Amino acid sequence: MRKRRTSWSTFHGTNPLPQAQGSQAHPLQRFLGIHSLLPFIIYYPVRQMERARAQTRRLVGGAPCLDFANSVDWDSEGRERPAHTEAFTAPAELARWGARLGLAPATITPLVHGRELAEARSLRRTIHSLFAAIASDRAPAADPIAQLEEDYTEAIGAAQLTVGDDGWRLDWPEGDPRRIRFAVAVNALDLLRDDKQLARVRICPGNNCGWLFLDTTGRRRWCSMDVCGSRSKMRRLYERQRQSRDVSKAEPRI
Repeated sequence: MRKRRTSWSTFHGTNPLPQAQGSQAHPLQRFLGIHSLLPFIIYYPVRQMERARAQTRRLVGGAPCLDFANSVDWDSEGRERPAHTEAFTAPAELARWGARLGLAPATITPLVHGRELAEARSLRRTIHSLFAAIASDRAPAADPIAQLEEDYTEAIGAAQLTVGDDGWRLDWPEGDPRRIRFAVAVNALDLLRDDKQLARVRICPGNNCGWLFLDTTGRRRWCSMDVCGSRSKMRRLYERQRQSRDVSKAEPRI
């Protein structure tokens, strides 16, 4: 994710390392178990501590409420990951995210305050818990359902029905700092009521990712092939090479 990300620098083409064998081989060759003249690609992992930002956070959810949940990374227990994965680091970041997704007007930025940011983060935990359970074929807990109902009720009470080029919709005063949270809560309820779309909700199996997305093709597994998908491929490649080296060491020498 846009967090502590692994980027990969590559060499394409013929092996650029010396073609020595055994103890004379290049350290990277010995590590990867490469002793061939065949063309190959070398990947150098570079760990980067890149702080998440609301304006650059990748939008892969397919629904505003899922992208809202993806504004931070999650561990396997459904807990928020460290601070560098947090996109909503300040009230202004929440306002920028809302404007980016069209949940707040571009002309007037809502003056989100600290209390509203805390409410938004609470709703985010609710949405992730709810849809992660659904994506995992588990029954959602009662607390997330109750909190979403509370936020939805508050949103409906403050909304006004308007009509525009895209038809009828609920809207809130332009400067209302709650409008982003309200729009997300309404979108989450809309997704819950859409059986077809709800059946497409998936959770990324990447290590410490936990992002949610709609699988519209029926074949999507990862939040992003560029990030979690690539990491999984590299882990499988390393494991195959390790197993191959172990087998080679176990074979009797004649």
